[in-house]
Amino acid sequence: MIRESRIEDIPEIIQVIHESIRSCVLDHQRNESNIQIWLEKTNQSNLLLWLLYNDSWVYIDNNRVVGFILVDDQGVILLNYICPEMQQQGIGKALLMNMMERMHIKKVKKITLDSTQTALHFYKKHGFKPKHTADVTSAQTTTHLVKYLS
Repeated sequence: MIRESRIEDIPEIIQVIHESIRSCVLDHQRNESNIQIWLEKTNQSNLLLWLLYNDSWVYIDNNRVVGFILVDDQGVILLNYICPEMQQQGIGKALLMNMMERMHIKKVKKITLDSTQTALHFYKKHGFKPKHTADVTSAQTTTHLVKYLS
């Protein structure tokens, strides 16, 4: 089930994000300092602000948060994470499609993001195209992607 995120979801959302980041070996090669840089950004106060000023949804399975997506009013995906043990089950696709439908209703014309190497295949599979070459930022390599909504 997908529903809008709530403030009381924050502890579970943080757990999903942290577990997912730790599982993305392709992006950090188990370099603990790189992992810590990512994890420090996703604390309760930052997540509270992000939830208040952006649109976000959670995927609930067996009464727990197993997926999360956060997008701003311009259609920039800021966070998109699925519990590692729940990946490859359509949860990410369901969250992405729900978000794009909501953004289309809000008259947003395109969805963009900076994708990690781990997530790149997922986004390309769902019609996102590279906008320019890879860029190194905040200790991770990302590729800027865009998808135009019709």
